[in-house]
Amino acid sequence: MAQLNSNPNLMISVSGIRGRIPEGLFLENSLNFINSYIETLNPKSVIIGRDSRPSGIFLENFVTGILLSKGIRVVNLGLVPTPTVKSVVKETNSSGGIMISASHNPIDWNAFKLIGKNGFFFGASQMEIFKEHSVRMDFRPPSFNPKAKVLSDPAYIRLHIESVLKRVNVPKIRKKKFRVFLDAVNGGGSKVVPMLLEELGCKVFQLYCEGEGGFPREPEPTPKALEKTAKQMKKTDAQIGFALDPDADRLVLLTPERGCISEEYTLPLSLLSVLPGNRNTIVTNLSSSFITEKTASEFGKVVLRSKVGEANVVAEMLNARSMFGGEGNGGVIDPEISSFGRDSLAGIAHILNVLAEKNQSIDSILDDMPEIHMQKTSYSVKDRNLNEILLKFKTSFPSKKIDERDGLWMDLGGKWIHLRASNTEPIIRLIGEAESERDLKEMMKRSSQVISGE
Repeated sequence: MAQLNSNPNLMISVSGIRGRIPEGLFLENSLNFINSYIETLNPKSVIIGRDSRPSGIFLENFVTGILLSKGIRVVNLGLVPTPTVKSVVKETNSSGGIMISASHNPIDWNAFKLIGKNGFFFGASQMEIFKEHSVRMDFRPPSFNPKAKVLSDPAYIRLHIESVLKRVNVPKIRKKKFRVFLDAVNGGGSKVVPMLLEELGCKVFQLYCEGEGGFPREPEPTPKALEKTAKQMKKTDAQIGFALDPDADRLVLLTPERGCISEEYTLPLSLLSVLPGNRNTIVTNLSSSFITEKTASEFGKVVLRSKVGEANVVAEMLNARSMFGGEGNGGVIDPEISSFGRDSLAGIAHILNVLAEKNQSIDSILDDMPEIHMQKTSYSVKDRNLNEILLKFKTSFPSKKIDERDGLWMDLGGKWIHLRASNTEPIIRLIGEAESERDLKEMMKRSSQVISGE
């Protein structure tokens, strides 16, 4: 395991097992990882899904073969969003699931997202058990005559869609007949998300929804990556646009007037759909904009912060019995939807619900929301000592509050900064937010100087 952890082309964390193919993820260690998953979970049935990466079908068949050899029943959903796999695990009371997707990583990466009972990702404790099995390699042998089979039925996918529809005012949304633009980056949401939109009575303008042929833009739905998408949307009369990452657990919005907007708006806009609600807490991570606090505080709600990563947010939501949650990267988590994790379908349904209930356009709703001044950047881990950098930050910035659960988060009074090692890429992430553009630029410039040793 020490060798695995030292490989810059392989990342092992609560976000799953991500690797560049073949330098990080290859036949031998993939066999190890799936066997370790089996030993950790001891499953009787496993739900499998994938995104559209070229390596996806190969890994799907590879994983299926290993599971079948151990007598484990497989439900193969094919090309689907990550939250669909999680939802089907929950809805069918299956033992667990494996989503084959490296999410926003480049196309030459792939990953195993490990899902346990009730559709929850492996948390820190399960990942430690998983790692122990990976080291010991104490795997049960294949059966000569395993009594297992592969099931595949579109009805499984409907379970997720129906769970989402139960959370919104479907008749009211259908009555509006929204015109929606969708960019699915040819990924896992290419077929399932249009199904949801059609159920909601929307006219859908589809871009990159073929579900094959590679990613036609950068997989991470950043404003720069969505420049062409915004131009294409302008050619239509769409009232709102949605853009996804390859496994459709993140959601970014486009509007007729603004084009692509910050992914940080996705969570607070979705939150408006369930407020005021009957619980007092909402959970987001340390790297998310304080716009969620501002939205929640208007209804007397308290926002709690967790470490970055869906598994960490969900764990805090369960602990606090939160009414809603998510991450500022466009991840919406509704505990009443069976995916109970970042779910673009949940975000889409809730935001359309807000438009229908308020009888306002997306741009007019945004007019009433605070402006976001936030910057996200990253640095290679090569030749950099993160612990030394964190110590320098402590002495370079006079902070009101420090949180060291996940790298270093510092409250600088009307602004904050978060420095941490990524769970999904061999990089150091630096994120900052301020109440003015000037303060943000000054803070980020100083941060860059500290990291560079100037």
